[in-house]
Amino acid sequence: MVPFVLCIFFALAPVASRAAGSGDFATSDSTAIERLTLEDALIRALGHNTDIQVARGEEEIARNGVHIGNAGLLPKLSAVSSVSWHDPGKGAPASSVESTTTAAELQASYTLFDGFGSIRTFTRLKNSGRLGTLKARERIEIVVMDVARAYYGAANSLEELHASMQAVEISDERLRRAKLRRDYGQANTQEVLSAEVDANNDQVTLLNARLGRETAMRRLNVLLGHRVGHHYAIADSVVFSALPPLDSLRVSALGTNAGYLASGGEVLDQRLLMLIARSEQYPEVSLQAGWGLSRYAAGRDIGLNGTTPGASGGVVVNWPIFNGRQTAIKTENARIAWLNSRLRHDRALQQLLQELRDGWDAWSISRDVLRFEERNIESARLNFQRTRELYVLGQSTGTTFREAQLNLIRAEKSRAGARYDRKLRELELLRLGGRLLTPFGTAGR
Repeated sequence: MVPFVLCIFFALAPVASRAAGSGDFATSDSTAIERLTLEDALIRALGHNTDIQVARGEEEIARNGVHIGNAGLLPKLSAVSSVSWHDPGKGAPASSVESTTTAAELQASYTLFDGFGSIRTFTRLKNSGRLGTLKARERIEIVVMDVARAYYGAANSLEELHASMQAVEISDERLRRAKLRRDYGQANTQEVLSAEVDANNDQVTLLNARLGRETAMRRLNVLLGHRVGHHYAIADSVVFSALPPLDSLRVSALGTNAGYLASGGEVLDQRLLMLIARSEQYPEVSLQAGWGLSRYAAGRDIGLNGTTPGASGGVVVNWPIFNGRQTAIKTENARIAWLNSRLRHDRALQQLLQELRDGWDAWSISRDVLRFEERNIESARLNFQRTRELYVLGQSTGTTFREAQLNLIRAEKSRAGARYDRKLRELELLRLGGRLLTPFGTAGR
């Protein structure tokens, strides 16, 4: 299973979108020394995530059940021994005496025909094995998406913390300058108080950002099986891959989407259950044979001394004529369950197509949003630098400076959120198309 899952890393081609001047970072108050990439996080999750381990165990259980003996297609052999004692009691004929019969025998039986129930049971077991693999893959894909969301959530929380720390530094510098200007008679107390209020607000934002960082790290640690207090140096880069056309994704989804294929497997499973129920209406023909030792002795005498060997065999036909309509009711309920599974499969198809279309539209919009955010941050940065220069020269008010500062912070946060949102929508499309765990195409921005 692990080599199959690791194919996801081929989808993370080395084409990165990195902010100008940015790089891998850990916050100044963090004790993190380990650098964690998304690949590292996924490898860790594959080996330690509880849900993945449970999914693999359930898959193994389903595969272990695929055996002809589990379907009743092999003969049965058993060793049987018995001791019986007979007491004729008072008033019995004189010919009746107390006796003991001792026997030890090997008995074999084999079902020749049971309405094809055993054959269909074996077919159902094979289908259950395939279903187990599909459901395990579906669960692993869900965990992969959870890890990606948690990873990028942690990266986003670090970016917000980084922006909040920069905002505090800028606000502290503004407050210091306002106090100096007041001391030299170039500013009034109102300007100092306004700068102090903004500095305090930025400190509150920084505290909330630190809380968000800790919460995001704990959530990631739970998914990776790490201790909750572990920290990482998470890369702020995002790797984008070239997606195939929507039509190609749709065809791929119908052939490889784990959830959709599993719903089709459920239809086959219910149909086989219906056929198995119908097989109970047919006669059952079986062969029986035995070989053993027996001994008859007068009185209470248990033992195998002086036993006589013997063999037996026969053909048994069992045809139920009436069992209170149990077979008919079971068959009808199985037919209804089969029809319901077909309806669920049709609904799964429509839901898959809808999610593909919605995901494609959302991914397309996210690309445009990211382009606008990247343009916006350049404008916000230039605007802040110019406003800061004017503020230092006394040619701009504190209100204008604060507005430019907030615009830059919002632009940085929005750009980071847009990058992570685009990547997650890309991965979700790959999951819907059944390609999340499979290499495809040529990567590109």
